[in-house]
Amino acid sequence: MPAVDLRPLLPALIVAVTALVVLLAQAFTPKGSRSPSMGLTVTGLAGALLLSLTMASDGRYGRGANTGGSVVADDFTLFFHVLLIGLALMAALLSPAYYRENGGDRGEYYSLMMFSLVGMLGLVSATEMISMFVALEIMSVALYALCGTRRDQVESQEAALKYFVTGAFASAFLLFGMALLYGLSGSTSLARVARGVATATPEQIPLAVLGCGLLIVGFGFKVASVPFHMWTPDVYEGAPTTVTALMAAGVKAASFGAFLRVFLGSLPTLREEWVPALAALAAITMVIGNLGALAQSNLKRMLAFSSVAHAGYLMTGMVGTTEASAQAILFYLVAYGAVNMGTFGLIASLSKGGREPLSLQDVAGLGARRPAIAASLTVFLISLTGIPISGGFVGKFYLFGAAVNAGYTGLAIIGVLMSVVSAYYYLRVVVAMYMREPEGEDVWSTPEAPGRLAALIAVAVTLGLGIWPAPVLDLARAAALSLL
Repeated sequence: MPAVDLRPLLPALIVAVTALVVLLAQAFTPKGSRSPSMGLTVTGLAGALLLSLTMASDGRYGRGANTGGSVVADDFTLFFHVLLIGLALMAALLSPAYYRENGGDRGEYYSLMMFSLVGMLGLVSATEMISMFVALEIMSVALYALCGTRRDQVESQEAALKYFVTGAFASAFLLFGMALLYGLSGSTSLARVARGVATATPEQIPLAVLGCGLLIVGFGFKVASVPFHMWTPDVYEGAPTTVTALMAAGVKAASFGAFLRVFLGSLPTLREEWVPALAALAAITMVIGNLGALAQSNLKRMLAFSSVAHAGYLMTGMVGTTEASAQAILFYLVAYGAVNMGTFGLIASLSKGGREPLSLQDVAGLGARRPAIAASLTVFLISLTGIPISGGFVGKFYLFGAAVNAGYTGLAIIGVLMSVVSAYYYLRVVVAMYMREPEGEDVWSTPEAPGRLAALIAVAVTLGLGIWPAPVLDLARAAALSLL
């Protein structure tokens, strides 16, 4: 039996215990008094982040430790732990003002957010399929509830129901794919699955390929790739905006982390079968995502289709199946996470009285009225487009380069062309902010200090990755090496 070391579980345990403390604090807070939920949440997340950074910098604290062959604290895991906890911390900073303006600041929201983070942390650290599936469900169930926390809004309840129904359906595909690989290898360990697939007989190969196909369906839903993306616009629009930010940044990062660990780490011997399928899905996803975004007038729906398109960009990097491919994807997830958290966070921080700036008319003249917010949004939209000096440009350069090196030049060309198309719907928001006269009075809130801090961090990361990407590229390379 492998040695059991609980250190890889410590960051997730800190988050889980904090979630329970927040629930108890909410229960014992006198009616009419403000719950300490936000302060407890930030403290717990900061502690988990500090521990993850300590583990990453010093092997004595758990770097490389393994928990019974199910959970590992390798460089790949710790890279994602720092990223995911950082994103959750930014979401927590954005949440108090938003919920006070939109239906009450309730402690169960913070608790559910942390439980979803526990699932994300488990998803990227699991090296065994049952553990991975359990982590996926912990993440998903908490998110279903988070989407419906705006109990006074029909759209929020609709988003929760749609996400639950489609998510359960996709989980069945994922579980069936895992069952087929278990039947082939006789084990749920990803390492043993890799060995079983590598030594499979010609009669067993179709079973392995079918298992890969079902896994692609399951992961495709979680990362919002076409044709498994139809839940995305409705859920992103109906969910509370801070929850949408966590989904767009955190859930996508965690899902791609598991996607990479399974396919690049455990199924490389079948790459001749699954790489062409991923390339086709990537091309369709980029095209449908960008064309869908062109037709949107609601900013959250536009960003939802944008999220679909970016899933296509990330899947473009996966066709390389090399260290450089994994490095490019990890770097891009950092840039993309910061941009989405910043964009949705600013929308949330401007909301007032149940209303949010969700149309071009709502943001018209924002450059004159709120120059700092308009400038920050411009930085984020430039990065999503892939314009130089932003992290998005560097990320796309490496993603498309990985596709070219793998012989998929046509796929990279589609990605570049779709990035050009995306400039229209991203930059028209910038045009509205700076080149249209504001209509009526300024009815939006002024972001509070925690929200401004989160936005400042997002801007700094976005520009820092564009100007000086080397440190994060080095960390991403080390993480990729531990995976492959």
